[in-house]
Amino acid sequence: MDPHPSRTTDLRLRAAVESSPSGILMADAEGQIVLVNREIERLFGYVREELLGKPVELLVPERFHGGHPRDRREFTARPKVRAMGGGRELFGRRKDGSEVPLEVGLTPVITDEGMFVLASVVDISARVAAERSRRELEEQLRQSQKLEALGTLASGIAHDFRNILNGIIGYAELMAKPLVGRQEGADLMQLLSYAERGRQLVDRILTFSRQSDQVRQPVRLTQQVEEVLGLLRPSISSAVDIRVELDPDAPPVLADPTAVHQVLMNLCTNAAQAMPSGGQLTISVEPLYVRDSLARANPDLREGPYALLTVRDTGFGIDPAVIGRVFDPFFTTKPVGTGTGLGLAMVHGILNSHQGAVRLSSVVNEGTEVRCFFPAVEAVLAEPVPPEAPVLPGKGERILFVDDEEPLARLGQRRLQGLGYRVTIATTCGQALAVFRADPHAFDLVITDYTMPDRSGLELATELVRLRPDIPVLLTTGHVDEFPERDLQAAGIQQVLMKPVVLDDLATGVVRALKPKG
Repeated sequence: MDPHPSRTTDLRLRAAVESSPSGILMADAEGQIVLVNREIERLFGYVREELLGKPVELLVPERFHGGHPRDRREFTARPKVRAMGGGRELFGRRKDGSEVPLEVGLTPVITDEGMFVLASVVDISARVAAERSRRELEEQLRQSQKLEALGTLASGIAHDFRNILNGIIGYAELMAKPLVGRQEGADLMQLLSYAERGRQLVDRILTFSRQSDQVRQPVRLTQQVEEVLGLLRPSISSAVDIRVELDPDAPPVLADPTAVHQVLMNLCTNAAQAMPSGGQLTISVEPLYVRDSLARANPDLREGPYALLTVRDTGFGIDPAVIGRVFDPFFTTKPVGTGTGLGLAMVHGILNSHQGAVRLSSVVNEGTEVRCFFPAVEAVLAEPVPPEAPVLPGKGERILFVDDEEPLARLGQRRLQGLGYRVTIATTCGQALAVFRADPHAFDLVITDYTMPDRSGLELATELVRLRPDIPVLLTTGHVDEFPERDLQAAGIQQVLMKPVVLDDLATGVVRALKPKG
């Protein structure tokens, strides 16, 4: 039997308080600290001798000093237990002045010496960080879903738009050829240049939606910057001072050069438009190694070497209230009629598709900085490919040309006849099969559109190859879906030509398809 039970109980209580994983702090009715445990010392960076007898406001951030004594007095006047988990989120102030998010539970304790307040304090930094990370990931998922939905819409629109452009380009080329050297011919060439801009617009939208094919190759961002600046300088006001900082040690990246051009064109154009009265535009490329700590803070980055492309301006900046929306499709800070809102969304899509990341920071009236992280690649840069020799005209080879739009079928016939081929047209798969079945060896090549009302071009090609296994087939399409190589081979398709098909590409595709195998 313990002769001093009260002392034993006191020792047990002290041991429990000291070993508690939560911070335990007790203050008297006047707010003076009378008890702390080891976790309070660790959490706030004080030793207990520095806390005992001091006002509890010592552990409260200065910005809350005005209201905290009043809140403390109200609690003392109407004491009420606040269980752990039910307390509101607070912030504590460490000895070094830094702040830490806390969850605090308060319990009034009535003793012979008066009322005391027992506070249970939990550091919720990890929980806050996890919640922030969860919100960021949810936002990334929402952004991805937006882009996916827009990409599906863009794919459907692109098919029809490519068919329209195919007709415009094809007929303009036919009309321009006999008018070379005349004003009418020059006007048609101008029409073709605008049609080409329309084709490039479709390509940019599809690249943004990440549904278009991208030809990746090792490239140096420094070279891409120099090429784009050659195009940009004439269109940027002379009041804008362009500064270029290119580190020769920046590593090559595996990228689609066209996509990199689009990133640069969009960012530099945005920067120039943000400085209508002049300013400084800085474009830099430098090597960067992303450490594990940076990668953990940015889920879309991985530890490893990167080439960092930065575009910085001294323009009017972006309002903090909308800066979180700048990568949303169709959101723009420009006045109505002067921006589509696709520029930064396209940049975001391109960087994501290249397993990179983009970060934007801005201060109103001081400027904006956009940093693009491209993963580095260890590779030997390819030598420039020499231009192909001119395509020779046909020698009367027989071609079956299939397109469900009769004007496009007639256009294909006229273009191919102009190249020296004999052409039969069909506007349905059924019609094409009937013509082919009548004499499978009457044709040297079949060119078919992919989308037709009775069946697809792939299905038609499969039927044709079943009738004659050695017949070569070219597929034209305005769709951006990737066709599996095994499906193309099974259907006997030699090549896929993406609409709009310019005459040179059509001629080259036909020559390649007719080239004997082996």
